This record gives sequence, C-alpha cells and structure tokens, in this order.
Amino acid sequence: MSIAAINPVSITWTISSFVAWFLGSYLYHGLGVTLGYHRLLTHKALTVPRWLMYLIVSGGYLTLMGSPIVWVGVHRLHHQKTDVPGDPHSPNEGFTHALYGWMFQMDKIQSTEELHTQVKDLMADPLMRMLGDSHAPWQALLCLIINIVARVVLFLLFGWTALIADLLATLIVFWSPQLVNSVCHLPNFGYKLQATKDNSRNVWWVALLSLGEGWHNNHHAMPTSARHGFAWWEVDITWYTIWILEKLGLSKKVIRPPEKNYQIQS
Repeated sequence: MSIAAINPVSITWTISSFVAWFLGSYLYHGLGVTLGYHRLLTHKALTVPRWLMYLIVSGGYLTLMGSPIVWVGVHRLHHQKTDVPGDPHSPNEGFTHALYGWMFQMDKIQSTEELHTQVKDLMADPLMRMLGDSHAPWQALLCLIINIVARVVLFLLFGWTALIADLLATLIVFWSPQLVNSVCHLPNFGYKLQATKDNSRNVWWVALLSLGEGWHNNHHAMPTSARHGFAWWEVDITWYTIWILEKLGLSKKVIRPPEKNYQIQS
C-alpha cells in the first residue's frame, strides 16, 4: 500500500476510538477499585442501590482485583495494623513485598476465620461469597477465567481497538493500588497533610493514576471519608464521581471530612 493510499480520516477515527475506549475503560475499572472495592465496600463511606453497587464493583473484579470479600478483608487488616507487624503489605517488609509479594503470602498472614470476622457484612451476600471467601488459589483462578472470557466477548463485539485499549487501561489500573500500598508508605515520597502515627503519605502522581487514592495520608487520617483529596489542589476523580452520584440521588449517607481536616497540620 502506498503512502498516498493511507486514509487520514480512517487513522484519526481509529485513534479517537482508541482514546475513547481507553478513557472509558480506565474510569470503569478504576472506579470499580476506588469507589467500589475501597470507599463503598471496605469503608462504607457512602451507600448506593444494590444494582449500582454490583455494577461499580464489577469494574474492579474485571481488573483482576479478585474476590471482593478477600480484597476488603485484606484492606481492613491493613488499617488495623498499618506499618506494624501484621500489616499485609507494608514496605517495612521490603518494597517488592508491598508492591506484589504480599499477594502470594496472604494465606499465612490472614486465616480464613480471621477473614470472615473482618467481613461479616459481605459474607451475608451470596454473590460475594460465590466469588471467593478465602485466600485459596481457586478464587484467583476464577477471577482470571472470568476476566479472560470478558475480554473475548469484548473483542468479538467491538474488535481489536476496544480490546487493546481496555487491556492497557486494565494494566495501569491494576498496578495503581499496588503503588498506593508501597510508594504511599515510603517516608521519602510525598508529604503528610494530616498528623497520623503511620507512614502514610500523599503522593500526587500516584493519586492521578489511582483516581484519588494516592492522597493516602488523608485517607489514613479519616478512613471512612468518601473524599480523599482534602486540599483544593488534591485532585480526586473518585470523589467528584461520588459527588455527582449524590446530586443524582444515587448515593446517600456520604461521609465527608470535618473542616479542620482541610488545614495543613504542623
């Protein structure tokens, strides 16, 4: 094919389609983790109708986050033992451990009985239990199979552009909470806006990748807050989404930080 035969309109359309699919996928998967798994299921920072909860959480599940019950149980344990022995993914045990190593050791860190104690609320949901209620490998395998099937369906319905854009978005979203676990607990990164006893830090570039989760020091100061970006410059896409849902009447009992938390602590 000659250069003259290349259709610039077709190329522009393909690029535009890729960007649209990437942004849509990024928001779907990213909010599935940040809004669904984290602020909604783990911390009960807001309530939404059950159908909407399942829709939001599906974005996280299709980002290879695994069983919601397991994810929530691990994160609640993290808050109970932040940066002390028993924290499932503290960089005190090494950066690679905090980034990904902990994923292969949770059966030794948190027993099934302790996990069930952590997530009594989710254990009452049959669908959540069906996706896995232990650290057994089968729940991770089930998640992988469902993710593969979902991508095959996506490809058959919308083609290569949609598939590649979605896979790229999924890859970035998957690693963003791991960066929160690791980078946002390193004392040489970011800053502390709030006085906390742990090593949590606010790291702007992690916050951008993770749709607001990188304002991690703020989060540890008030875990149940639906808003993580306390200062005006702390962009929090997840919070903006929650605010819109609240205005639409789709989210209720939204927990906000008190005014004092907006002030920088000495």
